[in-house]
Order: sequence, then C-alpha cells, then structure tokens
Amino acid sequence: MPIFAIHYTYPDDAGEMLTIRPEHREWLSGLSGLLVAGMYQPGTDEVSEGEPTDQEPANAALIVCSADSLDELTATFDQDPYWLGGYVLRRVVRTWDPPLGPWVADPTNSPG
Repeated sequence: MPIFAIHYTYPDDAGEMLTIRPEHREWLSGLSGLLVAGMYQPGTDEVSEGEPTDQEPANAALIVCSADSLDELTATFDQDPYWLGGYVLRRVVRTWDPPLGPWVADPTNSPG
C-alpha cells in the first residue's frame, strides 16, 4: 500500500485552531493507515540562521499515512476538522516511497 506524506501549513496565530484540536486528534486517531502525525517543533533553518522564513512558516505539521491511492487519501483528508474549519492554509500531499527503514513500501527498492 502506498505511503503518503501530508504537509499542513497553519495560520501564524493558532489559538483559535487549538479549540478544535481534540476533534482533529480524534479524527486522526481513527485513520486506519496513520503512521505518525504531529506539529513541527522549533528547529534550525540552515538558510535563515534559525529564523522561520516566508517559505517555512512557523506553524506546520507532518502526517504520514498509507492509503490505496492519492485520490482516496485526498478525499479522506478533506474530512479533517482542521481542513473543514479553514485552519489549513496549505496542504501538500506527496507519494512517499522510502527505500530504507521500517516503512519501506517496496522492498525491491531497498538496498541490500
């Protein structure tokens, strides 16, 4: 089953969004293909010397899950309470086929 990486970008002021966080987390927890999900924590941006840039918003998250197809995954994530509430400013969904690690989608691509 294909694996997908979903990147969410949230508003700079996430206060109002956090009021529906329990509903969002409950919805995510109910996804059968969920592998991992969470907001990014402060880190280092090599280009901007640690400060967020216009290209890298301060509030964002990564969700990794499996699904039968991109269309199915997109339709499923259209039901996310954050999406329905308008709190996701940008959603990037990409097929992710890692060749290494425990989530190897296609073992024939794995070296060794």
